[in-house]
Amino acid sequence: MEAARVLLAFLAVPVIALASPSSEVPPEVKVAAPSGTSLLAYTASGSQPDADAAAVFDTVPDKAGVRHRTLVVFGEKNGKFRPDFSSEKLIACSKCSQFHDDPFDGDYLKVTPGHIHIDQMDGGEKPSTSTLDFVRKAGTWHVTTATRLTVSEGRYDQKIERLPLPASGLAADLDARWTVPEYVNTLLSNQRTGKFIFAHGDRSPEAMWANQKADCNEKDCAVLVQQGDGCMALVRDESGHFFGGGSLDPEAQSQAQSRAMEACHRSNGKGCKPVRTDCSVGIRTRMAD
Repeated sequence: MEAARVLLAFLAVPVIALASPSSEVPPEVKVAAPSGTSLLAYTASGSQPDADAAAVFDTVPDKAGVRHRTLVVFGEKNGKFRPDFSSEKLIACSKCSQFHDDPFDGDYLKVTPGHIHIDQMDGGEKPSTSTLDFVRKAGTWHVTTATRLTVSEGRYDQKIERLPLPASGLAADLDARWTVPEYVNTLLSNQRTGKFIFAHGDRSPEAMWANQKADCNEKDCAVLVQQGDGCMALVRDESGHFFGGGSLDPEAQSQAQSRAMEACHRSNGKGCKPVRTDCSVGIRTRMAD
């Protein structure tokens, strides 16, 4: 039972489609980079007159390792690309997926004459896909599609969310609502049955209890550790009592184990022995060696 809640999520790191070689990126596109950013991806509709193009620029990582992105859309006028609009709310940040990795892939930024299509996807146990479509009408870019498909539980419980369209209907005013997701990971002991549960990937403490209602409730179960990313360790003494310890560093399993052992010793536990340690980033979870 305790293993049932472990999400064995395996996802290859997305391959980011980098910008074309500098000789293929018009200089007017490169100089349009917002201050403090560099070019991440670029694509154009072709060499036809009045072509369209789109570029994604991103920042250096902030303290949390997150890179933020700006989408700039261009239209060709008199042989040169000129910015039509830019937005910091349309392209996902570098840790905006359920795994805290990067859902953006430049191969899914498509530009055809008068049309821009964007797919941003991540996979695993709770896959999601955001889809945006913009069309140019009389020189102005309008939103035609803005949806996010998510899987909330299991693998097939799909939910399609229509992102709110701006009153103007303009792509420049759309908010794709990209934020770094936060998850709660919990180590529980069931005082009635003498079993333990590692619960991962819940969106809140309340969601954790709701997801555990078949196996655990607040009357019978004690929370030994509850945190976001990091490691949780379980120790048991010779009397069968459980003790927990945590570390917010997902690479610091030994620190979590030491804290669990310390909790056992503080309670005068005898024969304290490690049972299991799990480390998580987002909803990606692994059992420590």
